[in-house]
Amino acid sequence: PKPNQPHNSPKEENEKEPPPRLIHILETRFMQNQPNLIQLAKARLQLFKTICLPTVVRQSAWGNFLWIIRTDPSIDESIKSEMIRILQEAGAMTKLDHEVLDENGEPQERALTYLIGSNENYVMPAHNMEGERNDSFDTRHMLEAALERPDLIFAGDAESMKVLLNEISSQRVERDVIMWTRLDADDGLTERFMEYLQRQAIRYFLPQYYDLEMLPQPAQSEIEKQQRNDADERVLENEQERRQQDTFDLEDDREGSDASGDEGILEYVPPKWTYWCNGNNIDWFVTDLIRDPEHKNGTVYPASKNNFCITPGLTLVLQGSQDPSLVPRLDHHRLASFLKTQGGSICGRNGSLSILKEDNADSDIKAEEVDDGSCFHMVKFFLFPAVRSRTPTSAGMMGVTPSKHQLAVVKYKRNKGKLIPYMWELLKNQYGVKNVDLVDTNRYFGNHLFDIAEENARGQCTLGHSCKTSSKDHLQQFIDQKMELVGGFDVIDGKIFLDS
Repeated sequence: PKPNQPHNSPKEENEKEPPPRLIHILETRFMQNQPNLIQLAKARLQLFKTICLPTVVRQSAWGNFLWIIRTDPSIDESIKSEMIRILQEAGAMTKLDHEVLDENGEPQERALTYLIGSNENYVMPAHNMEGERNDSFDTRHMLEAALERPDLIFAGDAESMKVLLNEISSQRVERDVIMWTRLDADDGLTERFMEYLQRQAIRYFLPQYYDLEMLPQPAQSEIEKQQRNDADERVLENEQERRQQDTFDLEDDREGSDASGDEGILEYVPPKWTYWCNGNNIDWFVTDLIRDPEHKNGTVYPASKNNFCITPGLTLVLQGSQDPSLVPRLDHHRLASFLKTQGGSICGRNGSLSILKEDNADSDIKAEEVDDGSCFHMVKFFLFPAVRSRTPTSAGMMGVTPSKHQLAVVKYKRNKGKLIPYMWELLKNQYGVKNVDLVDTNRYFGNHLFDIAEENARGQCTLGHSCKTSSKDHLQQFIDQKMELVGGFDVIDGKIFLDS
């Protein structure tokens, strides 16, 4: 597709040079290294159709990013065909580009989504894969690798991909900004999330194109900086509460940065790269329709991580001139704790910029985050930026039932009776998730739970997937319930053995 352009031009534009672009890629993986687990694939496809897909095509920035879905090259033909059908019916494959006309003056279609047979991952290497990768976040390598095997481009226009490769192979790309966002096939994002990320990329990487007035900030002592951060965070928190109408206690972390600088006003130098991630999300759980018939559409609970990045929405932004192999590649659970202590020098940035917020500014402007001068940003613009499905399809099998903390949060006096209805409204109005689809998905899991768990046990410890003893123990409980009349199964090193 044609890469994005910033929303606004600088006051003085060099007409000889085209403006920089945002090239934004959303990467999703589906059944990689697990091509023969049909029941597990069907269940994950159900979650993709119900939760992931509608939240992506509903994005306010839809059409301004490229969606790459990766699956095993040997994926079962029926699963592949169903995935393509679902994408086509949702209108996710192409879009008319009125800026690119054919010989008859008609707008041409350009690809928005690709389904590619590949076990590679470019956004974040899986946490249990051995060895160092040199091609993470490498847009050119990703496109070249896909075009080398056109037979493995299961869906999507290869010609559009060639056009994009030609675009980023030119010297012009050095002035561009590259964005990589991760979204697993069973998770979703709130409707303005991708737009928000693109707006922040312009703010920090192309500030001359940003449409709000910004001021350089003087360097401060650590005490002064912490006092300012605390005050700004209180303003931000109060504004978010006002916008939400109802307030909820999620024990959200609101720490300042440890970054330091010299006295005086520093010239702002954009970062070479920066990470964004989410800490809060809605967890959607399947329910037992026999023991809990009142929740036919499942249940929802809030999740809040202090100093911890969840995977949906995890984003790296880097300058087009930046060598992607030099960007730190960290597991999502280590990003916040590591980068928060590094300041801005690790990503090459200098100084910070603050948005000038007038008293009569709208709520979106007032809710803009405070620049702490670091190379990492926790998204706090939305109370719940993401939704995660917590089901027995999970590779790690963590959190497939609400935790004691989640149960306590919804019962807290300020949240009781308000928080859960609020999350259901968000799923409907800001995620585009339909209740009827949740009911169908919940019923599907109820009818196929044991088969799903059995195949998930087989998929444990395959390349690129979690390998936890606790996960296998949890799956063992489901399998034993199915096979208790014949003595049950044992799960050993990811393999199932029938007791003799």
